[in-house]
Amino acid sequence: MLRSLLLSSLFITFGFGAVAQAESIAKVVAASGGATASGHAITAGSDIAEHDKITVGSGGNVQLQFTDGTKLVVGPNSTLVIEKYLMQGGGTAKDVSVDALRGTFRFITGRSAKTAYDIKTANSTIGIRGTGFDFWVDDRTGLVVLEGLVQLCSKGKCVMVEAGCHAGLAHPGDARKLEGFSLSSSIHNHLPYVLDQSPLRPQFWLPVGTCSRVLSLSEPPGHDPHEPPPPPPPPPPKRGVP
Repeated sequence: MLRSLLLSSLFITFGFGAVAQAESIAKVVAASGGATASGHAITAGSDIAEHDKITVGSGGNVQLQFTDGTKLVVGPNSTLVIEKYLMQGGGTAKDVSVDALRGTFRFITGRSAKTAYDIKTANSTIGIRGTGFDFWVDDRTGLVVLEGLVQLCSKGKCVMVEAGCHAGLAHPGDARKLEGFSLSSSIHNHLPYVLDQSPLRPQFWLPVGTCSRVLSLSEPPGHDPHEPPPPPPPPPPKRGVP
């Protein structure tokens, strides 16, 4: 009898803990391309839990809506881990931490305070001051802001990027604005949903019309979109100095 009571107590203590860890924090609105969460196939209606690793194959995407209204798109050939999601009162989150490992993504904030969100990549951090932006991760991290304001940082160097299809690029130890031909090429190569939002449900759309002027720019032959801008010219010699 005593042994049974002890086993029941252990089940209640640890069993409920396991359930709490697997509590749903987001729902899959749409999924394609062999999408998985921590190795398990997911489809529309699937639950997503804290610590899940979302992986999407070629040509697919996963569209997630979190309990606080935050929306996240994991694009083709992309992987992301939801490291932390702590709720508080009023249907808002206290702490949302995401680790984007590789690929292309769209992030739209929900009801939670902007300071609650933390997005990390292998070479940078993204501080959210606004609402909607697309970003990509490879050996560098780039983003295009469509609504709001975003701060992109790498090892203490930061750049503030505002809405209107403005962009930033970061790699270890450097963060800077991305403009002109480099921006146009980066969008074409890395941000498919700026070019075409039809694969997404309407609630995941953002105002990409502001990018039309940038996308109309033609890249000159041989131009490297990741090449940093040339250094400024040297200052003129001081008067009287040969």
